[in-house]
Amino acid sequence: MPYRVPLAAVLVLLSGLLWAAQVLFGTSPWEAGAASLVTIGLLIEAAVLVVAMLLSPGRWVRISLAVIGGGWALTALLTPIGFLWGLALSTGAAGTGLAWTRPLDEWFSPVKPDRVPAAATVLALGLVWIPGITGRLGVPEVTVGGWILVGFGLVAGWAYARTVKGSLWLVRLGPLPLGVLAALGLVPWAATLLVAAAGVLTYLAWTPDARMATEPPRPRRGKPVSILPEVTPPGLMEAAGYSRSGRLLEEPD
Repeated sequence: MPYRVPLAAVLVLLSGLLWAAQVLFGTSPWEAGAASLVTIGLLIEAAVLVVAMLLSPGRWVRISLAVIGGGWALTALLTPIGFLWGLALSTGAAGTGLAWTRPLDEWFSPVKPDRVPAAATVLALGLVWIPGITGRLGVPEVTVGGWILVGFGLVAGWAYARTVKGSLWLVRLGPLPLGVLAALGLVPWAATLLVAAAGVLTYLAWTPDARMATEPPRPRRGKPVSILPEVTPPGLMEAAGYSRSGRLLEEPD
C-alpha cells in the first residue's frame, strides 16, 4: 500500500470530524435537528470513504470523494469562517487532492472481475447518505417524515449492502413515497431536491445492475481452448494416449 493512501485517509477522516464539529458546536443555518443529521451524515460519509480507500479501492471511491468534497464546500459557504473552519477546509482539500494525484491511479483503478456494478454502488451509498441529505435540506426544519426517511435509509442501506432477502423490493418501493412524505412542510426548493434525490434512488433500484448485485453469481460455461501438443507436459500427453507430436499412441497387444 503506498504511503499516500493512509495519509489521504487520515486527512479525509480528520476533515469529516472537523466539519461535524463546526456544524454541531458552531453557528450554522440549520436548526438543532437538521444540524444533528448533517453531523451524522458528515461522520458516516467520512467513515465510509476511509474504509473504502483502505480496503476496497476503486474509481467509485474517488468519485464519491469528489461528491463529498462538494458537500464540504457547501458547508464552508454556510458556516462562519474561523480557526476550525480553516482547519477543516485545508485538511479536506489536502486529502481530496492527494487521493486524486497520479501516483495513486493504480491503487484506485484495480482490475476486479467481480466488482459491484456502478448503479448498485451508487444506490448503496445514496441510502446511507440520506441522513446528511435530509439534514442539509431540512429548511426550515426536518419534518417527522424526514426522520422516518433517515431511519429507512440507514436500515435499507445496511440490508441492501448485506443482500438481505427482500431488501431489493424495500429499496425499490420505499424511497419515493417516504421522500414525498419527508418533503411536506419544507420550503419549495428543498422539497423539490429531496423528492428528486428519492426519485434517483428509486430509479437506480429498478436497474438490472441493482438486481444482479443481490443475486449469487451464475456459473459460466467455459469454452475449450486449443493448445499445441509441444507445449503440454510430456506426462499429460502420454496419460491421454498421445505422443509429444500429438499422434495417437499404439495400444500394446
